[in-house]
Parts: sequence; C-alpha cells; structure tokens
Amino acid sequence: EQYGSKVVPLQVDLTLPDTISAAAQVASDVDIVINNAGILKLASPLDPGVFEALEAELKVNVYGLLHVAQAFAPVLKANGGGALVQLNSVASLKGFAPLASYSASKAAAYSFTQSLYWQLKEQGTHVVSVQPGPIDTDMAADAGMEMNSFPPSMVAEAIMDSLEKSEFHLFPDPLSQQFGATYDNFAKGIVEAPFEG
Repeated sequence: EQYGSKVVPLQVDLTLPDTISAAAQVASDVDIVINNAGILKLASPLDPGVFEALEAELKVNVYGLLHVAQAFAPVLKANGGGALVQLNSVASLKGFAPLASYSASKAAAYSFTQSLYWQLKEQGTHVVSVQPGPIDTDMAADAGMEMNSFPPSMVAEAIMDSLEKSEFHLFPDPLSQQFGATYDNFAKGIVEAPFEG
C-alpha cells in the first residue's frame, strides 16, 4: 500500500534463462541489480556424487550469473550505468573439502565477476563482488553452518555502503573480513589493477 507500483514482484529462476530475460524487460527502470540466488551441495572431491552436485551448482551459481549479466547489462546502460552486485563467497577464495563443488562453482563465478568488472566499467556500470562467510539462510542451515552464520541484514547494509564507496571487493562480516585483510594486497595489486601485459 505504501509503495504501490514501485515494488513489483518478479518470478526469476536462474535455471530458466527465459525468466531472467522476462524480468529484465519488466524491470526496465532498474539501476541496481543484486544477483543473490545460489545453491550449495555437500560434495567432496572423492564423493561419487560430486559430478552431479557440481553440474547443478554451475547451472545456478555460474550460468545464472552470466544470464543475469547479459539480460540486465543493456538495461543498466540505458539507465545511466548503475551497478551489478554479485554474491560470491569466501569459498571462491579457499576450497573447503566438504563443499568442494560449491567452492569450485563460486571460484568460477568470482572469475566471471572480475571480467564483468572490467567489461561493464566501459558502459559506466559498477560491479561489486561480495565475498561473505556463512549467512543465516536456509542454505547455511542445510549445510550445518547456522550456528556460525551472520544476519542477512549485515550483508545488505554492507552492500549499500560499498556502492557508495564504489568498491569492487566486499567482505561484509567478521569471518570474511579476516580473508579480506590477507587478500587485500593481491586484490588491489592484481585483480583491480589494469592489465598492461
């Protein structure tokens, strides 16, 4: 009642690219896109089910990101640039054996996020790579991490602060900030530095 037509629910399934394209057509006035959806399977490298787990995670965590980027990049450009925010994970920087397929999918998503950072910069779109630790969601609970997780509001507030500062890497919670403190020099010196090879 308060916001009327300003808030419009959209059905998006990252495994169904047509739903992403349809959302981009409806949300033609958007200037911030946050790709938050992801899945996590418990599969170690020697688990016979790791292939099936990885295939499912790649479909959502990696292909989903690419479909979102391709669908919304023209919309963001038309609206003056805006921002694309990708929820990656500390697991994109460190492989965890029980979460091996998830870690691999998030590492791939992080790599694509880096490429998007440079490509979308040309059209004035700022890209943010969020690298949280476990967040208090159903996914964390299913993986048995709910006791060590952080509130989603902490991540949301950190994203807004990061957008104001035009930062690329965001480590929003105390656990991820430990990763960020160590990773910072490499990130600034290599990942965020123009390549002059």
